[in-house]
Amino acid sequence: MVSRWDRSMKRLFALAAQDLITFVLPQARFLQHASGEFVLKSDPSLPGLGLLAADTLSACSLEGETLLIHLEFQSRADNKMAHRLLMYNILADERYGSPVLSCVIYLRRCGVVATPYRRQLPNATPVYDFYFQVIKLWELPAQELLARQLPGLLPLLPLSREGRSRQVIRTMIERLQQARQFELLEVGLLLASLAWADAPASERQWLQEQIQMLTEFLQELKQTDAARALIEEGLRQGIEQGRQEGRQEGLQQGRQEGLQQGRQEGLQQGRQEGLQQGRQEGLHKARQRLLTTVSARFPHLYGLAAQVTAHLNDLDSLLLLLEQVYSAPTTEHLRALLLAQLPDSAGPPPTDNGSQP
Repeated sequence: MVSRWDRSMKRLFALAAQDLITFVLPQARFLQHASGEFVLKSDPSLPGLGLLAADTLSACSLEGETLLIHLEFQSRADNKMAHRLLMYNILADERYGSPVLSCVIYLRRCGVVATPYRRQLPNATPVYDFYFQVIKLWELPAQELLARQLPGLLPLLPLSREGRSRQVIRTMIERLQQARQFELLEVGLLLASLAWADAPASERQWLQEQIQMLTEFLQELKQTDAARALIEEGLRQGIEQGRQEGRQEGLQQGRQEGLQQGRQEGLQQGRQEGLQQGRQEGLHKARQRLLTTVSARFPHLYGLAAQVTAHLNDLDSLLLLLEQVYSAPTTEHLRALLLAQLPDSAGPPPTDNGSQP
């Protein structure tokens, strides 16, 4: 059975293959995914054989030559890991005819295998040495991951040396929101929930609150994206209809006049259909979500937030402000952001003693 750890890391690799390849071998360039499944004939004396499946196997280039990079993600000790890596390495080399770099990434503290994997005769005569990479994420400073400036490594922050820190989680959330890498954020939150499973109850409660707020935000974002798509589709349909009507009328009154009128009618109809069904709904939901979030995190700023959102009619501005509310570290920080959005015509801002009515 595939564990939540495995699913999370495979999802991360699917979203950010190049970033993880760079993490393992900085000079390598990801080309494409390669099949890491190998079906071997069953042998009663070899019950471990049959279907062998590597976690990830990728064709890459290095200095103009092709190589394969094989990654295994481990969340617990496995004393046969080195031998499995060797088997995958040989099978991949045989199938693709290229050298293979094997690397095991340990996701949480456990027993690890040593590299190289050495086989020798009873008299100490060496048979072979198999070299592979070992990465222990719990020993890696969070700052080292941040210094790489690769979005695909940010979801690994909860697994780093300082991964149990609230500030590290806030940094991960803020960086991924700023980069608008929301799918990576979902992976990072899942890895955080796994890494914090045995944290103190108060810390788990805090993390759960962050995950709940962000999950609601991501759901709202997906709905808003759907509304945007509806707006764009309405405009496209309106423009196309306008062109058709313009051509028809152009046969009677002249091509230029007909096209101009058709475009105007088409744009008007497209806006009426698309904007009415999408834009207003998106604005309403964004305002509602923003005020709900302010009420939960900074209730004393609810009145100011309500005044600001009443004057914001741009969906992108509302969504950006919503992201800032989620990541604001203090009340003073958010107050400054809200005041910067308040137009002069809005009048004096309310005092901070008003919460949600």
